[in-house]
Order: sequence, then C-alpha cells, then structure tokens
Amino acid sequence: MKRNYIILLAALLTVACAGNGDTMSPTPQEGEILFSGSTVGPKVRTSYEDTETALRVNWVKNDLIGLFAESGGKNLGANFAYKAAVSGATSDFTAASRLNVIRWADETSDHDFYAYYPYTDRAAVDVTAVPVSVPAVQTRSESDPLATLAAHDFLYAVTCGIKKGDNAVNLQFKHLFSALEIRLTTDLRAKLEGVIFRCVSNENAAVSMENATVDLRTGEVNVSEAVVSNAVRLDCSGNTSDTEALVLHLVVTPGHAGETFEAVALVNGKEYIFATVKAPSDGGIPAGKTVVVEGEATLDPEDALPVIDLSAEGTANTYYADAANTFYRFRADVKGNGKALTCGGLSYTEEDLRIEPKAALVLWYSCLQTSYLPWIQASPVVLSSVKFKKDGYIYFDTPETFVNGNVVIVAIDKELGYDQIEADADKRITNAEVLWSWNIVFSEGYDPDAAENWIVKGGYTWMNRDLGALIDPEQAYIGGQLNNVALASTTGNCYQWGRKDPFPGLPDYTSVQVSYMTGLWFAPAYTPIPALDRGTFEAWGREAHHQIIGNTKATVAIDINTALGTGYVSQDAFDLGRANPHLWLYKNENYLTDKAGLAAWGNPSKDAHGVKTIYDPCPRGWKVMSSQAWIALTDNETSDAVVATTMRGILLDNKWYFPLTGGAQHVRNSDGGSNGYTGSCGVEVCTAYYMDGPDYSPWGRVGAFKAAPNYKEGDSVTCQSQNTYSDRGASVRCIRIDE
Repeated sequence: MKRNYIILLAALLTVACAGNGDTMSPTPQEGEILFSGSTVGPKVRTSYEDTETALRVNWVKNDLIGLFAESGGKNLGANFAYKAAVSGATSDFTAASRLNVIRWADETSDHDFYAYYPYTDRAAVDVTAVPVSVPAVQTRSESDPLATLAAHDFLYAVTCGIKKGDNAVNLQFKHLFSALEIRLTTDLRAKLEGVIFRCVSNENAAVSMENATVDLRTGEVNVSEAVVSNAVRLDCSGNTSDTEALVLHLVVTPGHAGETFEAVALVNGKEYIFATVKAPSDGGIPAGKTVVVEGEATLDPEDALPVIDLSAEGTANTYYADAANTFYRFRADVKGNGKALTCGGLSYTEEDLRIEPKAALVLWYSCLQTSYLPWIQASPVVLSSVKFKKDGYIYFDTPETFVNGNVVIVAIDKELGYDQIEADADKRITNAEVLWSWNIVFSEGYDPDAAENWIVKGGYTWMNRDLGALIDPEQAYIGGQLNNVALASTTGNCYQWGRKDPFPGLPDYTSVQVSYMTGLWFAPAYTPIPALDRGTFEAWGREAHHQIIGNTKATVAIDINTALGTGYVSQDAFDLGRANPHLWLYKNENYLTDKAGLAAWGNPSKDAHGVKTIYDPCPRGWKVMSSQAWIALTDNETSDAVVATTMRGILLDNKWYFPLTGGAQHVRNSDGGSNGYTGSCGVEVCTAYYMDGPDYSPWGRVGAFKAAPNYKEGDSVTCQSQNTYSDRGASVRCIRIDE
C-alpha cells in the first residue's frame, strides 16, 4: 500500500525592529518526500543575525519542532517531532522518527495543524497546554550576543482547513514573546554586571514566567500554575561607554498595556535606573517584535573603571599608550606643553595657548605591518570611542586586542562627525578649523620613561627608539626569520623641521628603494574621514586603501607660497601646519626664515639643551635633541658605529640601534618624497636626525649616520652633522629634560 507522508514547509517571520513593523515571509520551497529514521535531541536552537533593519531569525539544520494534527475530531498526531532539513529562513520539515509520522486521514477532509518550537517531550499529547517559560534570569554570551534570544524564543504556527494535495503544508510561524533591545550608555566608563527590565506599576505583572503553558490553537498563555515575576534580569559582562551604546538583548512577555517599566544597569553591585518607559495602552508590548529601550546611566565615580590620564604629569604633543582594552584621556584645552615662553623671536602667553574644542576626531592611523599582501588596516584606538568632553579632555578606548601603531587625533571648533567633514581639492578642511592635534604612539609594553629604554651618555639621556617607532629590531624576527616589512616600524615617524605633527615612517625594507615594492612614499596611513580619503595607492597589485597621504607631490604636499603668498611670516606657516597636520608644507627651501621661525624648536642660539616649545613633537619630559647632544652621542662624531646584523640599521657603541632611513642631509625631500636608499645598492646609505636649532640662519640641522656604498654587516659607519632645507623631513630622537 502506498504511504503518503506530510512534508511541512515552515517560514519564519522576521523580528522587526521597533517602529519598523516589517515582516518577511519567504516563498515556500517545493520539497521531495523525505523519510528519516534517526531522532535528533531537543537542544538545537534557532540562530539569529543582526542586520541593519532587523533581527533576522533562521532555522538551523536539524532544529526540532513539535507538531499536532487533527481531522474531523480525530487525532492524527500529538507532539510528533519534525526536524529542519536545511539551515535558513525557510526549511522543509520531515518526521524525526518513522514511529511518529503524520499521515493524511483521507482525500477530502479538512486537516488542522499546530506546530511549535523548540520541541520538548514534556508537551505530551495536549495541544492546549504546551509548556513555555521566559526565565527571570537570562545570560548574555560574549561570543554570541544574540544567543539569549535563541535560547528563550518560542514560535508557534496554526494552519487549518487543509485538504490533501501535492503541495507542502505551509506553516507560518509567529513569535509568542517579545524581544527587548537595550542600548545603554553611561557617563563614566564602567564594567556592567547586568541589566534589569522591571514593571514598577504592577508588582504582579508576569514579565517573566516559569512553567506556564500555551494553547497552540489560540496562542493564549496560562500562568495559573506558573511562577511569575515582574522583572527580567540579564546577566552580562562588558564595558560601558558614553560614546557608543552597549547593545543587549533579552526576551520578555508581551502585553502589559499601559504599565510603566524601568530599565536598570547593575554596576559594582548597585542599581542605576537609566530609562523609564510606558507600554502602549493599545496592546502593550507587541509579540514578535523587538522593542528598543535606550538611555544613559549616571554613575558614582567610585563605581567607574579607572581612566589613565596621559597628561597627568604635564601636557605634550605626543603621548605613549601601551595597554589593550584600556580607557585613556589627555588634556585638550591647551596647546603643546601649555607653558608660556619667550625664546628668540618666538613668544606666547598661557592665554594664547588656551583652546576650546567642540569635537575630536581621528585624523589618521597606522599600524604595525608584517606583510603587504595584504596591508593590515587596524586602528590602535576604537574609532567611535574618541570624544572630547566638557571637562577639557579627549577620551579614547583601546581595543581588546592591542594594535601597535600611530594615531593622530585632531580637536576641531565645530561639533562634527567623520562623515560631516568637508574639504577642498587640496584636502584642506573647509567647514571646521583644526585647533590642535596630538600623536598617540601605541607600543605594547613600551614606556619611554623607563630607564631600561634610555641611552645615557655624555651627560645626556636619549630614548632608545626613534620618536614614533613601534618595535625594537629584535621584535622584527617572526618565526625566527627577519621580517623586513615589520623592521620598517623601527624607523618611527618623519618630521619637517619646526613642526610637531608626524608623518608615517617607511613602508618596508624589502627593497633598497623605499617605494619600489609598495608604491607608497610612507607607511600606510588610513583616515576614517571620507572627505580626506585620497583613495588607493599600489604597486604590483599591493593595494593600500583609504590613504590620507599619497605618493606624488600633489597628493602629499601643499605649496606654502601658493597658500600664504610669498610675503608670509613664520606664524602664518605655524598656523597653516596646525590647521593641516596631514599636509606636507612645500617650498623647496627654508620655510621658517624669521626669528620666530628659527626658535620653533627652542634653540636659536646653540644652547646645550635648548628649551621646549609648543611645536616640539616629543613627549612630556623630552625634547628634540640639540647639536651638543649629538656631539656627545657620537663622541664628537668619532664614535664606534657599525652596520647592524639587520643590514637596515647601525649599532652605536655596539649596543644602541639606529635604523637607516635614506639620505644624509634629510630623509624626505621638500615634496615629501623619499631621499636616497635604505639598502646597499652602490650608493651611500644614511639616516638623518633633526636637531632643535639651526647652525646658522635659516637652515635646519641634522645629524647623520652614513654607511658606504655596497656595505655589509659590521662595516664602519661615519657620523656627520650638516644643514638641510627646513621644509625637508628627518627622524627625531628625543633627549630627556626637566619639565
């Protein structure tokens, strides 16, 4: 005898976001009659995915539903388990066991079908009393934040009056409960322990319930023998922020028309109410929809997570950060070190140094690279966390996984976001003014103020790295092999003389010409500001996207005479650089020529140490080295210096490393392009470090280490100081000072 089995086709409704109301009913799929002799356990759950407009629910293959069938008062199957054939929004369902298969009663009778999910054998044979629960305590999984919904969701479907046919029976599932999406911010960063959604207008409200039942025919819930509560608590972990909402999901019962609820954040064992809402009087919380509750909790300071103040001991233009998943801040209401100064022709008061920003943005960021196939695009800061607050500080978070790199943050005079910035053809911002900018160097575990990271010699103390360098040369060995892309991160940043703002270092060391292998003049520097995005630059298919700096004069520099006119004074150049910290100032000669310009880095008269100005790029307690410091470092330019084993740097006194970066007079040309070579190629190879004062008006002064053409490991290196145009670029080594 021919056996006919029912193939069930189930379509899940989308859980729409509050205010949307849209649902999706996938078109039923044609299905072949399938049989199964295996039984799948009831632990399989639906999966959820977060889209821009909805929480989309999908079946997971082998999900089990419970199925009841009746015809003419006859029971054709009671709580038979059927399983999903595929994963997706729509799936065929077939019997999980051949012992429990629903068959057509006859050819002409009407058939009624009642289904539910998730399957439980506790439903027994009563279609009017299927057990359901909304736990009073739910738990958020950090690895799968939407798993709470899948764990506690309940779906049911009713399809009546169906006669035997060739098509699958279409079950349109509905959600019995409601999803609650909480969007929580706090005025202070804190570790969240949980949230509570509580009905305060009715202590007897069944917001959660254990051991209730539902009549699948009507969708009515019976709580007469259930344990109910007027609240649901979601246990969770995570750090809150005032800049980006922490989004949480939990399941609640629908209804409660006209009732008042409060949303509570649990922090350090305390309750903080952050929202009070009222359910609509016409129906209350809708079933099968996601209701959004958002608010900000005001916390007691003792309950907040600690914030590391990078400027606690004094302000500067560069700060170092070395920890993952950490909250930082620095003062952003003053320029530079915030100290009044008169030095040569440069003079400013504390009043001159005060600024009143309205917003802060990441201008560009770079990260430690180990390969250019592909380039890594990872930000050392959580971009959305960067925020200027009314207390005069800029705050930011570091990601859970530390990213070595450099970040430049700007303070602007308008409350604008990344997408609101406008710029002209030269990539100069037109609808806001950059009041000041800061470089944060992210180097895991590195503290420039720790004595083990110093070079001490001749009465001076230097950092043991170039300013902005991310690693020591020993850290460029990956898997026991020297990685010449990573090694480039020992070079640090590049600076024009007299400017505080950095430009990225070298892109790699895999060829002797800096840009040959990559097509980049500088290490990849990414901008989150669309208006400043110069696009993609590449060589040999090695693409770097969203670059703020290009590889031609037109995409790197701005002509200072064109921008200011030929009669400009140094203060005009200072202001042009301040407003455009991402643009190279081109003149092809000395661009700071008056007395104020010659004192830009605080040493117009060859002082042994000089003084620190607001244009000095070094961190607090450090400044650009003086000519006398260079002489001490190099034993009057007669030091024992040799080519290091990396072949891309030199060892001074057989212990201190200085990476090779290009030419002896300068690392960068007047247009920002690379100068010279970084490997042995029949030409002299050098590195150049700017000093704080000119040798004589109006030149910049560099100290250089020079290796002979076709050098090899262990070859001697000469030391030499000389002049260069101040609009060119070089590296910086800072010396320690008292501030």
